Amino acid sequence: MAAVSVWADSTDTKAARAFFTKYIELGDRYDEKVANLYSDGAVIRTYRRYPHGLERAMELSGSQWKALLVKTMPLAKAQADRSTYSNVEVSVTGPKAKIKANRYSVGKCYTDTEYFMVIERQSSGAYLIVEEYSETQPQANC
Repeated sequence: MAAVSVWADSTDTKAARAFFTKYIELGDRYDEKVANLYSDGAVIRTYRRYPHGLERAMELSGSQWKALLVKTMPLAKAQADRSTYSNVEVSVTGPKAKIKANRYSVGKCYTDTEYFMVIERQSSGAYLIVEEYSETQPQANC
């Protein structure tokens, strides 16, 4: 029985990693279809630190975030603003997987070490993002 459990975990981990790879590929191409990877009911949180000390938290629904992504993707492409990811860790618990990574902002030259997303397998078998957290800054370190 333990072998089946290990196999299932391994399969789920591979599927979650494949999902994250697709997420990265769509982002690298500035493809608006990346919005389709989010659940309408997802919770998207961003924490921003300003150089003068102000800190601000923002929370959007998946529907709001998807609309924002579609609007801002052309601007991000024009500015070559994208993210790269390193130190990716995947942990699977039931139908959900948490993907943690260091997210590097190419356009602003800083690393967000607190980045994570939670994906959940839907009844269709496909994963969707149900939660995402990132830390951002308005100024560039380049």
